[in-house]
Amino acid sequence: MTAPAELESLLDGLGDELTAWRRLTVGERAPLEKHHSQLRSVEGMLSEGIAAARAELAAGSGAAALPVLVLDLHHVWDYFRSKFALRRLDEYRGYLDAADELAWACYEGPLRAALGTGGSTRPKEPPLVSFSRDPAPRAHRRGGQYRDLLPRGGMHTRAGVQLVRSLPFPVIDVPWYYGSHVPAVLTVAHEVGHHIEDDFGLTETITTRLAGTSLPEAWIGEVFADVCASLACGVAYPAILSDVLGTLGPEPEEEIRELSSHPPLDTRLRICRATLDLAGHEPPKTWPAPLAEALAERTDTSSAKVAAALLDDGYPQFADRRLPDLLPSAPAGRLHADRFLAGMPSGLPRVPSVFAAAALAFLTCPAEYRARRVGARAVSEALALRPEGPRGERPGTAGSAERDTATGDQLLWALRAAGTK
Repeated sequence: MTAPAELESLLDGLGDELTAWRRLTVGERAPLEKHHSQLRSVEGMLSEGIAAARAELAAGSGAAALPVLVLDLHHVWDYFRSKFALRRLDEYRGYLDAADELAWACYEGPLRAALGTGGSTRPKEPPLVSFSRDPAPRAHRRGGQYRDLLPRGGMHTRAGVQLVRSLPFPVIDVPWYYGSHVPAVLTVAHEVGHHIEDDFGLTETITTRLAGTSLPEAWIGEVFADVCASLACGVAYPAILSDVLGTLGPEPEEEIRELSSHPPLDTRLRICRATLDLAGHEPPKTWPAPLAEALAERTDTSSAKVAAALLDDGYPQFADRRLPDLLPSAPAGRLHADRFLAGMPSGLPRVPSVFAAAALAFLTCPAEYRARRVGARAVSEALALRPEGPRGERPGTAGSAERDTATGDQLLWALRAAGTK
């Protein structure tokens, strides 16, 4: 049996590492200051696990299971640590920081509006963008099970399984190759739309609003996310959506498509067009190539009805504010794309718009886009717009302590159950 002193050392080592990472988020120009609340939530969750293990060690029970539990704690921490560690490497920092900023630009308005309703507990940690092997972006919701997302193997203890039942903050996975194809970052705005629906409890509201349309209920989440991304990024979003989906192969047959949560591409593009029209985005004189055929005609009635159902009225979750009032909008057009292609900055004031201009530049002239290094310049321009200081609410607000305490109680129960086997 492992000696108590050794077990204490194992627990101390993990605690010291978590403290060292938290220090990277505190202070002027700290390297991870933008991730203060995210790292704090992970530290709180794992610290409760460490505290539960110490309590069992002090009680003299379950000691045999503790070394394996510490390995499970490290395994969970490795899922998060790898994402933060990439932000300390020059090869990845710029893209990930800029993608996080895009996600925050889309999430901040709904968050602050939700806080304005006076609710006692509201999500505070914004989404974190991460690379993955999946061929398409994915949103992993706050509170969701993330055991299958861990980098290797499974959990060895019942207490470890408890840890992976509730993701402490939202995560957005994008394919690794997005790091070298900046226009595709606009799909992050779509994934944020999923987190807006989940974090602020909008599903029932949007389902009710869309009940009078012909839209299948299975498609509601994807359509809402498309609407959010269109509001934030303008015409560049449906253009890049069409371009990105074109790389994933043909769409499924109609009978399979009806069972899918993803509507057909042409349906999605028409709803994006209707959203842009209703929100007052001036349509371009010529649509980008991927959209020319799908959007050349006027918005159809059914798409307009879907867009109106989601945009016309305010949401009680956001103090009765409308979506166009919550999501950033400084539409990028051909002029801004041409500025990028001419070697100049876009001059746009918002991060989503900067990336939208870069995407339009790519669609306008891919060769000149590459020659002028538009992607890298867009990342630099977006980061120059980033204000100093951490994002979101500081730790210690209502919600985080309750969650950490609940995690600790679950771990203590699991440890005792393991010790009685």
